[in-house]
Amino acid sequence: MKHSLIDTNVIIRYLVEDPDTIRPKFKGVYAFFEKVEKGEVKVQLPELVLFESFFVLTSFYEIPTDKAAQTLDLIVSLKGITMQDKGLMRSCLSLLQNKKIDLVDAYILALSRQKGIETVYSFDNDLKKNGMELLKIE
Repeated sequence: MKHSLIDTNVIIRYLVEDPDTIRPKFKGVYAFFEKVEKGEVKVQLPELVLFESFFVLTSFYEIPTDKAAQTLDLIVSLKGITMQDKGLMRSCLSLLQNKKIDLVDAYILALSRQKGIETVYSFDNDLKKNGMELLKIE
């Protein structure tokens, strides 16, 4: 089965629109995601699209970080969603659900745990609080 890419606006329409008031142009999004859920449609979800979706949900729609991460994790877990490293993205989203941390820090932490890396060049104490050793910038 051939894969296609999915864009942020499709994910956002699916997550924030009301089926009763959605514009006709976008109505197909609900049937589309049912097919993705069943694996009848396969789509490649780029990591940057996932991150942009998180940003739009938390900034424009003011959805709390943990709720946005939980909702996006449900999208990532759908049978028809493929990603370059789905496990890494789900770990990142899990950190966002369980810690007061920003998106990039969650990604760095998830990546460091996956790769067994314990050090980072950074001035960010949130990374240190979460087990990373901050290397001195000289």
